Amino acid sequence: MTEALLACAPAAGRRKPGRRPMPEAERRDLVRDAAATVFLRDGYAAASMEDVARLAGMSKRTLYRISPSKADLFEDTIGSVLAPLRIDSALEEGPELGAALEAILEATGRHLLAQRQTALFRLVIAEGPRCPELAERWHRALVSRGASSLERRLAAEMRAARLRLTDARLAARMLYGMALGAAQIRLLLGVAPPPCGVELRAMIKAAVSVFLDGARMPQALD
Repeated sequence: MTEALLACAPAAGRRKPGRRPMPEAERRDLVRDAAATVFLRDGYAAASMEDVARLAGMSKRTLYRISPSKADLFEDTIGSVLAPLRIDSALEEGPELGAALEAILEATGRHLLAQRQTALFRLVIAEGPRCPELAERWHRALVSRGASSLERRLAAEMRAARLRLTDARLAARMLYGMALGAAQIRLLLGVAPPPCGVELRAMIKAAVSVFLDGARMPQALD
């Protein structure tokens, strides 16, 4: 694992004696930071709860009280990495459809195409055959952080008979793939850096335009 990837996970350390008791939320953040470092350094299968506890500066007993298993700790770590992904709920009902889809995809792309998220995604792919529960935990955490916003907006447009689609979930996946799929694959392969803001917006705008040209009801195109 390169230094750049390890730098994505903040280093955790032991607190100095005599300081006030650590609040529970702060303790959990410390554990997540330590776990991210260990998972990215060693991979999921080789990572040990003992190493996480040591890096976090706590006993294994305390760590297991916070997270009862390595699988639970991994899901919690994924959730903390994805936590900054916030989609404005107003976009699911608010502005013009094209603008809303572009905004949802841009927020998603800025976050999911970042270095730390890409590193964890690579880890899930690499460890998947040995630990199939990882992919499910990644997907569950991702959906809980806003991946379904596209689906909900498209479903609302379908109910209003403005889109000739039959499956909002499939349509959302198609649109995500059109807009961000190629960039994400290049990142996972390590053959390209994350797209800059201008590149990201241009990719998304083109994908949304093509998607809506094919999905809108004829009267909506007039």
